[in-house]
Amino acid sequence: MFTSFMEPGVPSPVFWTFVAAAIIIQGISKSGFAGGAGILSLPLMMLVMPPNLVSATMLPLLILCDLNAVYHHYHNKVWRKVLEIYLPTLPGIVLGAWVWWKIGKEGIGPYEVLLKRFVGVIAILFSLYIIGKETASATVARYKPGWKTAIPAGIAAGFCSTIAHAAGPIVGLYLFAQNLGKTLFVGTVAWTFLLINLSKLPFYYGVGLVRTDVLLFDLLLVPLVPAGSFLGKWLHERVSERLFNAVIFVLTLLAGIQLLLNVRLVEVVLQKIF
Repeated sequence: MFTSFMEPGVPSPVFWTFVAAAIIIQGISKSGFAGGAGILSLPLMMLVMPPNLVSATMLPLLILCDLNAVYHHYHNKVWRKVLEIYLPTLPGIVLGAWVWWKIGKEGIGPYEVLLKRFVGVIAILFSLYIIGKETASATVARYKPGWKTAIPAGIAAGFCSTIAHAAGPIVGLYLFAQNLGKTLFVGTVAWTFLLINLSKLPFYYGVGLVRTDVLLFDLLLVPLVPAGSFLGKWLHERVSERLFNAVIFVLTLLAGIQLLLNVRLVEVVLQKIF
């Protein structure tokens, strides 16, 4: 039924394993390790799925994760800071939606490799961000950026989020530098991403990314979100964040390099095995 979601040459069991792992990692990230591991989900799925279907599939699931986060931090937000970084994302979202519209009009074929390489670069940068997060946060915090910085940061975050759900470090670093305190920081980030992802939804629908088959596919994946959340809480008590981040760093870096070089390593390995 979902054969159109699979890259050519990828067997069904491998496809479902990669997709399930990506969604579970997203749940683990949200509940157990401060969201950092979620950057692996998109490149992992893109190894076995067309890029446009990956982005479309992830958006409704991310909104569910955001709603859960907002439920737990409903009162923990600073609206002025939410709007300061959220409003500038809107032009970036529109720009990203225009790119998807152009791809939808001309077909994914001419843009597939370019999209994978874009996500590959993002994945590599994000893997380095995982390792240098504390240093980056401390550096940014010294400057305490204001609304003038929020404008270009927000536009970049909106574009990266619309193309590859990749605004995490941009928004996170900006809000971290506002010295909100841990509780207000987590809640403000949650509200910001809920607004960003909800704003992307009508554009995704308008350019034909979110379709009936995508929503049906998401229905199959929804149970994996709380499963990942439960696993994240379990791992949080048993695995150090340093070790977990190191594993995610390696996996994200490898996935990013494969996408950047357009090496279909999954298919090559399967051919060697079988």
